[in-house]
Amino acid sequence: MNKRAFAVLLLVPVLLGACAFGYRATGSLSDVPGELLGKGYPGNRGGGRFSLSDRDGRLSCDGQALPAKALPNSGNCADDAGEGEVLCSDGRKIPVRWQAISCRAWRGSGVDAQGNRLEFRVERR
Repeated sequence: MNKRAFAVLLLVPVLLGACAFGYRATGSLSDVPGELLGKGYPGNRGGGRFSLSDRDGRLSCDGQALPAKALPNSGNCADDAGEGEVLCSDGRKIPVRWQAISCRAWRGSGVDAQGNRLEFRVERR
């Protein structure tokens, strides 16, 4: 077996195992009762995507947290911050700002056109 094939055979189970852990997304929207739950998909340079929905499945929202703005040699994930947008199944668009809590978690918030506030958090399980 050549070295490349051997490396791929070792790497694939590790990558698949890492995907099994996943990221959890939670949130609340001021005009929707209860907690919103979903999954998160972190980006390579901070931010990422996430989805949230209410327990009854009537409302679902997909968020895009754009990559962090470049920080001068901080080397600290908690310094990362950025902007993004959340699009919901009821047609609302919510501009958001996010801030890293650690290298494996971020939180954010935004307000829709009617003044309803979205708070969310994405973190490794």
